[in-house]
Amino acid sequence: MIDVLFEQRVIQNTGLAAEVIWQAVHEAYEAKGRAEGVALPMAFLVLPLTFHQRTATVLAAKTQPGALYKALADDREITVGLQMRMQAMSERTFHALSIGFYTGLLRLDQDHQRQLIPGKKTQPVTHATDEVKTILNAAKRVGHAFAEMTLVQLSTHLDIRF
Repeated sequence: MIDVLFEQRVIQNTGLAAEVIWQAVHEAYEAKGRAEGVALPMAFLVLPLTFHQRTATVLAAKTQPGALYKALADDREITVGLQMRMQAMSERTFHALSIGFYTGLLRLDQDHQRQLIPGKKTQPVTHATDEVKTILNAAKRVGHAFAEMTLVQLSTHLDIRF
């Protein structure tokens, strides 16, 4: 069971945020046959979706492909407040991206429309807590959604704007 301080503890962990973004980017990169990365604006969706307890739990429980579609079908309220969370977490996303670039977890593909690609092939840390496992599983589903949908489709289905 996830405790009530889940979101507060997780949101304050920028290192975990970098790893979660890496997980989503890695999943998308692998799903696209290592041919394409993730458009930089999509990175701003990762934390608001995975660091939100209710959304992370719903996403982590879904199977792929189409995990995001399945999650939205089960719980249409996932989109409620997402735009506000995305804006509120933008600074945290920038800090997480900075850590990701500095540590080599993430790279910016200079040749291909400045997309994010994973810098490491394997997960940097093995986590023991169920809370973090839920977040990372949700990040995998988000990454797979990045491979399945365009930025326009994501914006439409999640009711957000960049």
